[in-house]
Amino acid sequence: MKRAISLIVVAVLASAVMLPNAFCEEKTKQLNGKSLFEEKCLKCHKKPKFKDLTSDRKGWVLTLSRMQRGTCAISDDELEVLADYLADNYGE
Repeated sequence: MKRAISLIVVAVLASAVMLPNAFCEEKTKQLNGKSLFEEKCLKCHKKPKFKDLTSDRKGWVLTLSRMQRGTCAISDDELEVLADYLADNYGE
């Protein structure tokens, strides 16, 4: 009986640790680089500007971080997705 209770407690604790991670991964997968670009970046900038500002992923992360510290409301997860999108589409 004690063993059964111990197994149940371990299972509950393990699911409590794993469940939030599953939701975080799902949220990240739902973020779409093109949609974020259109929603966040094109709100203030014109699309041709990005063709002139090509950069590698690291450069885009630095640019997006600077924007994030300023007036651009993007989360850290969105920043990562945007950096990938910009590097793929407007990379060096």
